[in-house]
Amino acid sequence: MSKPRPVGVCRRIVRKRWLEIAFHALLPAFHRKPLAPQASKRHSRGMQTLSTLSPQLSIHLAAALAATVIGPFALWARLTGKQRPKLHRALGYAWVTLMLSIVVSSIFIRSNFPLIGSFSWIHFAFIPSTLIGLIAAFWYLAKKNIQAHRLTMINLYIGACLIAGGFTLLPGRLLGNLLWS
Repeated sequence: MSKPRPVGVCRRIVRKRWLEIAFHALLPAFHRKPLAPQASKRHSRGMQTLSTLSPQLSIHLAAALAATVIGPFALWARLTGKQRPKLHRALGYAWVTLMLSIVVSSIFIRSNFPLIGSFSWIHFAFIPSTLIGLIAAFWYLAKKNIQAHRLTMINLYIGACLIAGGFTLLPGRLLGNLLWS
C-alpha cells in the first residue's frame, strides 16, 4: 500500500500543473453532441435548453446579444451632432472584438441541420461576410475613407446583427424554439 502524500506536496503539484489540469477539466465540454430539441420537456423547455448549452453556443449567444446592444451606441457616438470620438473608438473596438468572438465561436458550433460540413446556412453565409466586412471597414479607415468605413460598419451591423439575429428567431432554430414554444 502506498503512503499518502502530505497536503503541501499535492498543492505544489497542482500549482505546477494547473494549466494541464484546467485543460483536462474543460476538454469534455468541447466534445458535446448538438442539442436535440425533442429531448426537453414541454413544461420546462426553455430553462432546460438554456441550462444545457455548450460552451461554444454560450459564448456565441452572449457575444451576439452584447454586440447587438453595443452597436447602436458606437454608431450614435459619431452620427450625432456632438462628436464623441473617444467613446466611438472604445465602443467600436468592443463591438469589433465581440463580432470576432461571434465568428470564431460559430466555427465550432455544430448544426442539427448542416448545409455544408457541420455549418448551417446562417453560419455558412454570415461567417465569410462578417470577416470580409470587418477587414474592409478597417482598410477604409486606414485609407482615411471615413464615409466608406461608416457605410461598411452600418451595413455590417444591419446584416450580421439584425438580419442574422432575425433568422435565428425562426421556428426550428434554438432561439426560435425558445421564443415560439
